[in-house]
Amino acid sequence: MSRIWDALKQAERQRSRATSRGSDESDRRADLRHPHSATLLVYGLDVEKQPFHEETETLDANDEGCLLALETVVVCGQRLFLTNMRTQAELECRVVHVGQRIKDRTRVGVAFASPAPHFWRPQ
Repeated sequence: MSRIWDALKQAERQRSRATSRGSDESDRRADLRHPHSATLLVYGLDVEKQPFHEETETLDANDEGCLLALETVVVCGQRLFLTNMRTQAELECRVVHVGQRIKDRTRVGVAFASPAPHFWRPQ
């Protein structure tokens, strides 16, 4: 009985630690991202609800989202729109990760509403 009790307590502690760090399993990537460089035009509303657009490059990507560096301050849950400058494909996404700000840029992870393999490649 004590092994079961200990296992339950350990699981509860791990869940508590994940929650206190702000981790949300729904924001975890289902697939690994791979180094992928694409020029994107990112646009939306900034944290002050003012329209912005910014050109940037992806740091890595997959069919479900990408990591990029932005000068504009964004927050988790925020909706953004991306245009792939090579393919002219447009896609709505959601900010799922905001990293540390370094040299006027922040690493931002975004997720697409559904997998979009054609966003990165011409159809």
